[in-house]
Amino acid sequence: MKRFTYIFSILVMSSVFAQVYENTNVPCKPISEMTAHYNSLAKASQRADIFDYDVHYYNIELDINIGPETIYGNVEVHVVSEVDNLESIQLDFASGMTVDAVTHNGATFNHFSDLISIALDGSYNVGESFVVGIQYHGHPLQGGFQAFAFGNQFNDTDRPPMISTLSEPYGARSWWPCKDVPTDKADSVRISLTTDAAYDAVANGLLVSETLNLDDTKTTIWEHKYPITTYLVSLAITDYTYWTEMHHFADGDSMPLEYWMYPSSATASIVERWNRTAGMLDIFGEYFGKYPFAEEKYGMAQFQWGGAMEHQTCSSMGSYGENTIAHELAHQWWGDLVTCSNFHHIWINEGFATYSEALYWGAKHGEDAYHEHMASKVNNVNSSVYRPDTSSVGAIFSYSMVYQKGAWVLHMLRHVVGDDTFFASLAAYRDEFQFSTASTEDFQGVVEEVWGQDLEWYFDQWIYGIGRPSYTWWWSAGEEDEFGNSEVTVHVEQIQSNSLPVFKMPIDLKFSDGTNELNMVIWDSLRSQDFNFTLNFVPTSLSFDENEWILKSANQVASADGGFSPENFKLHAAYPNPFNGEVNIPYTTGPQFRGTLTIYDLRGSEVYSTSLNHAAAAEYEARWDGKDNHGMNLGSGVYIAQINSPGYGSFSQKISILK
Repeated sequence: MKRFTYIFSILVMSSVFAQVYENTNVPCKPISEMTAHYNSLAKASQRADIFDYDVHYYNIELDINIGPETIYGNVEVHVVSEVDNLESIQLDFASGMTVDAVTHNGATFNHFSDLISIALDGSYNVGESFVVGIQYHGHPLQGGFQAFAFGNQFNDTDRPPMISTLSEPYGARSWWPCKDVPTDKADSVRISLTTDAAYDAVANGLLVSETLNLDDTKTTIWEHKYPITTYLVSLAITDYTYWTEMHHFADGDSMPLEYWMYPSSATASIVERWNRTAGMLDIFGEYFGKYPFAEEKYGMAQFQWGGAMEHQTCSSMGSYGENTIAHELAHQWWGDLVTCSNFHHIWINEGFATYSEALYWGAKHGEDAYHEHMASKVNNVNSSVYRPDTSSVGAIFSYSMVYQKGAWVLHMLRHVVGDDTFFASLAAYRDEFQFSTASTEDFQGVVEEVWGQDLEWYFDQWIYGIGRPSYTWWWSAGEEDEFGNSEVTVHVEQIQSNSLPVFKMPIDLKFSDGTNELNMVIWDSLRSQDFNFTLNFVPTSLSFDENEWILKSANQVASADGGFSPENFKLHAAYPNPFNGEVNIPYTTGPQFRGTLTIYDLRGSEVYSTSLNHAAAAEYEARWDGKDNHGMNLGSGVYIAQINSPGYGSFSQKISILK
């Protein structure tokens, strides 16, 4: 193994806008690749004995033959009975693999329908333990499902072999027999990997030994002594460039940070980006508490899948982006330490990690960066965060619902309960469910206990419900009275479809007259509602949810008496951005607006334009389908959207097509 250490200072980006070039608004997990592979086995176990026994330890020994793409395995499963008179168990294991033997004092077995059914040597009562061994071999590929991948670096056959795993959600059973459900975390795992001596073999936990064998192979043993669910057990094998550094925690403890990267990828800039992990650990430690596996390591190993995967103590990385690095590191708390109890509640993993991205950018670049990152996650939320169908990867890992809307659930919840309650809730949630699993109801219960109020309404409308509020609003202010006060009315309507719920949400208002400023919060929960205030000045402007704490659309319209209307032109953040299909470009205009929306490529050439004409002052949306003026589809890339008006000036923003 090549061992050397890079020492770089962590560079602070001068502009938050640099995030755009890292595609921060795409899923970190390689969903498209997973979907292409995970077909026949992409279903949860439907066994009757899920709660009959508890796995305490796995000893996984693999002999990996790279040329013929075959593995020979010996897995030892240490089990404790959870019921009386336990006489048989079942383990998940792909039917395409060959089971050569099961060792347990003469136990018999059948292997069918992706299960090994084992008749034990007797009857075991609650608390009694036993060990079962399974010897097997084969190529871990079943009907297009491949959680264990033989390939090459960059999927280029001229480059060194690359063997790796990505087992979420139900792929562990395709390469080793196990109880493949999130709820049964083994207390620890040992992984022994024998393969070509020329390559490095990386897995969870700490490296115990590397032994060169007489047949030009090498046996590498890793041990992980923390509870771990099956889909987070991993390996990565290839010719790596390796470097390490010691990370020092605030409490004085130290832990190695270890990195394995393809030699051709290990340029100074990419290495420096990976080295930003140390700063991320400090930031997330402030928000979430100390890194959960501090007695072992945190590492990253490059692999051939796109995106990345949060394998416990060693994330597998197919992307170099700083946002992806932060996302996978956050998963060590949210997904690994606390794991979704089943994949209906996958937002417990992915929504939390996606929201953590915003916390990271905010800690690094300020509050505006936090809000900008959340604004990039706006979408039409046309289904629920809760995933009713867990039979396919595509159904489970909806980027718009699970990642983006899941992150917004936390962002909005933070504003509903306040910062102190929100972060205290995260700490309490971690403490109660660490090294275990949790559901939406578990998280809800913790926040309710910390806040002291019921949140059924919130989780019903945002986790299990669909849609988002669509507000129209206007306001008026009376003339100054003899005491210098003004009577103000704010009218709010929710105009989303009647098939969608009426949302109950706090809305921030900011009144100003250019000198005085007043912030207040209204709780809106009706289709149409008036809010009346007495202010000690006459406001000339009103901002409605200025910091975008609500996942919504909102349009200001003229008041009923034709009084107040917006006077200035403003371009708002386009969504979704990046997009594939259609992008919405919202903007606010004054009355009698005449303008043009023009799309330019990065060379400054016009590719599309259309006229905009509005008589009334309000907020509008322009839509662009990614086609040029001739109706031809444009390719992936960054474009400039500019709205120009002779009477109001011009504004521009970058938008990205991602196909």
